[in-house]
Amino acid sequence: MNTIDNSEFLAYTRRSMEGILRLSNAVSVSACVSPLSELVKQTGEENNSFERIVTIMSHDCNDSTGYATQYEDWIHATQYWAWTLTAVGGVGNLLTILVILHQLYIGCSWKHRPRSSLGRQDSNSRFEKPVLPFEGHTLLLLHLCFCDFLYSAVNLPLTIIAYGHALHGARDKLDRLCPVAAFLRYTSALAEWLTLGLLALQRCVDLGRWRSARLFRPAATGFLIGGVWAVSVALQVVPFAMGGYGYSCENFKCDITNGVLKTIFYAIQSPLPCVMMFTGSVGLLYQLWTYTKEMENMKMISNLPRKRLVKSSLLVLSLLLLFLVCVVPICIHNLILKDVVSPEVHIPAGLLLYKVYYLQYAINFILYNIMSANFRRAYRRFFSLFFPSCRSPVGGLSSIYSVTLSPHSDSQRKTQAVCIQRDSGSMSKRF
Repeated sequence: MNTIDNSEFLAYTRRSMEGILRLSNAVSVSACVSPLSELVKQTGEENNSFERIVTIMSHDCNDSTGYATQYEDWIHATQYWAWTLTAVGGVGNLLTILVILHQLYIGCSWKHRPRSSLGRQDSNSRFEKPVLPFEGHTLLLLHLCFCDFLYSAVNLPLTIIAYGHALHGARDKLDRLCPVAAFLRYTSALAEWLTLGLLALQRCVDLGRWRSARLFRPAATGFLIGGVWAVSVALQVVPFAMGGYGYSCENFKCDITNGVLKTIFYAIQSPLPCVMMFTGSVGLLYQLWTYTKEMENMKMISNLPRKRLVKSSLLVLSLLLLFLVCVVPICIHNLILKDVVSPEVHIPAGLLLYKVYYLQYAINFILYNIMSANFRRAYRRFFSLFFPSCRSPVGGLSSIYSVTLSPHSDSQRKTQAVCIQRDSGSMSKRF
């Protein structure tokens, strides 16, 4: 290099960079245009040194080794975190899927039980009534677990592999891996978000309706789930066909490399499930408030409405809160922060925010068990297949449905008993 005159090298470099900029698509290589433009500008200045040009070229997106190794500690920490969530989310979501499928099997057996067992439900009975009925919200929760399992068991390992290739400079492997990996990641993520939105809307719509008038019946819910995947795949086919997926030097993994397509995803597609969840949650709280007023008008001295208000809305609201905490920061990061902060801050912040984002896929199933007594009972029934000591008594109402009455006459006692039985049965089906 010392035998080459610096002025000739600078002139040759400038002409080469100008040719690259003219032939490149300004949108699809937006991550790389900025350093190239800076290089061309600086090579035109007579006082710039050769060492400064080499430093700028080391930050080129094509140099995955020279750039990724500067954040090696951050990348390794993200890999370890992702492996942990892969283990927790993969095992936990798979177990939850098996628990729900077991409940659906119990429901099928209960529905087709012989006449001799009608009216019987005790610990010695072969046929048990499921605690998770074969209804729309159960199918949506099953699908949500499947989406979380897919992301934890498939997408996170692919992301970890991409980080490794970036550190080792295996650009040819990244070029083969990233289009497929990014397509799978964005498709499954959007499917999970839309399922959360449908779950909130389902709880809102079906809460005020009797079972015979429900909109989210199993067949209709299955059709909606199919529509979720159709929409999710369709929205990602266009970026895939345009070559919008590839290796991104902004986060050292497979991502959308087209600036316009990334803006469309994070500014338009991502807020849609959030709006669905917020609308459904507000409607759910309104329906429960209305039910509370109806119970008060019946002059029933009961803690049922208040407990139902808390217990029934807490799960959906918790999922909404988790979605906002995990997803909104990474959307803001991809839309805004890269234009207002330096790479030394933007890149570590992105790796940290993605660690928070991955968290939701590994703890959704934990929320089900914390917030839902029925899920805990379903888990105990499943584990009782292998450990009989886990079995809980069958029958009776859980503490959620308990009430305290002070009737003043036999007729009032009978009337209130009928109302409680009817309301408890209908509310247990609604929730």
